[in-house]
Amino acid sequence: KLSLKNVLAPTVVGAMMIFSLMGCKSGRNSITAFRDSGIPETEYWQVESIVSGNRITVKNGFQKRTLQLCGVSDLTPEAKSYLEEQVEQSPETVPTIFAGKDTDIWYGDVWVGTGDEEESATGLLLFNGFARLSDDYYTCANGDSLKLAENLAREKKSGVWANK
Repeated sequence: KLSLKNVLAPTVVGAMMIFSLMGCKSGRNSITAFRDSGIPETEYWQVESIVSGNRITVKNGFQKRTLQLCGVSDLTPEAKSYLEEQVEQSPETVPTIFAGKDTDIWYGDVWVGTGDEEESATGLLLFNGFARLSDDYYTCANGDSLKLAENLAREKKSGVWANK
């Protein structure tokens, strides 16, 4: 189950209409998208370092991977520090999805926060206006949720959308 919590504000009706068409459900303060067989399994990895606002290094035992957050581009200068804050508030190991690999770089997402408050790091960057969707966002495991997060940021004119 993938979730973006506390993102609805005045766009509840539009979000409910979009997600009802896609087999997702929304509550008063959350949007929940359910996994289908095409979404990779969640693994638990430790975030070793934040390389940039959309690239982190994760490790699991002796394995280490560079993970590019799937679906984001045009990051603001504040994106890295925001991502660092989110990781600091998370447990030692975080839910991680690897959607693919290109040479030495893996693509995917991590969930930051604790307990019921875990959120997609990519979704949070988009929702808070620290990034825009890349052209290939539809290849991400939670691409529909990412598109919704960007649309909500655009509506509230957050970050990269402030002057648009």
